[in-house]
Amino acid sequence: MMNLAKNINKIKKDLPSEVTLVIAVKYATKEQIKEIISLGVKDLGFNTFQQLKEVKDDLLGVRIHFIGHLQSNKVKKLLQLGIDLVQSVDSYKLAEKINTVSEELGIKQKILLQVKTDLNKEHGFPALELEEVIKRINGLKNIQLNGLMTIPPVKESKQSFILIKKYFDKFSKLEYLSMGMSNDYKVAIKEGANMVRLGRVVFN
Repeated sequence: MMNLAKNINKIKKDLPSEVTLVIAVKYATKEQIKEIISLGVKDLGFNTFQQLKEVKDDLLGVRIHFIGHLQSNKVKKLLQLGIDLVQSVDSYKLAEKINTVSEELGIKQKILLQVKTDLNKEHGFPALELEEVIKRINGLKNIQLNGLMTIPPVKESKQSFILIKKYFDKFSKLEYLSMGMSNDYKVAIKEGANMVRLGRVVFN
């Protein structure tokens, strides 16, 4: 108990007030998730539908972020659980699917676009395509585009953050710039992130 509380308090001291802390609970137990909520954490990030489904009833008063790779065939199941922000929209096809399901459910789903800054990873939009993609996504009536997200290559995170911040600033209506994880969140904040996704540094 002490460790989680100590770690979260230390992280909060590092974060400027305008930065949203999303705790990534991929490796957390149900008990740890309850404990995190009792410590006043308001934003939790899930990588899988399965884990979210198992703990959904414990998530009162918590904003739910989906931060893992989302397959089209899981979209309906996931959105039925009530997701505040899908951070990992990595293709136009996925955006269309979310739009269709949102229309069926009578909701307007908030999303972030995952921008590909690590060429060794397969998921994400190339930065150069963002302008065109954003125009197309703005035409989807049941989606609200709230910002950008990225997972950079480990050794070049600073350059990636600088690049994505330029694009974020270019599209003035975007709210969230989600970048920075346990190993690089302080750099991400310096380069303009206003949302970080932390797991390991919380649970160690």
